[in-house]
Amino acid sequence: MKIKIYGKVYTVKTDPDVDLEVVADYVDSKMKELSEAGKGRIATADLAVLTALNLAQELMAHKKAHTGADSVVQQRLGRLADRLDEKLESIKTKGVAEDK
Repeated sequence: MKIKIYGKVYTVKTDPDVDLEVVADYVDSKMKELSEAGKGRIATADLAVLTALNLAQELMAHKKAHTGADSVVQQRLGRLADRLDEKLESIKTKGVAEDK
């Protein structure tokens, strides 16, 4: 597949589940954004590194937020499992009492 980032065409292999054109457009837009902020005085290699750092920072922030959400979900699931266990035990106890 051919993609274009910051005016240069790259031929890459990709996972069919990933829309690489969307990814390439995102990277391209981030590079252009940084280039405009630097008034075009940033060397392409430096621009690529700065873009990579910014994208990595976004990814880490997203992972941190996602991990926090996962933790909340795990806590809720734990509480629900405990409540289900209590109800099942109550049902078992009542069932045993009724059998006698």
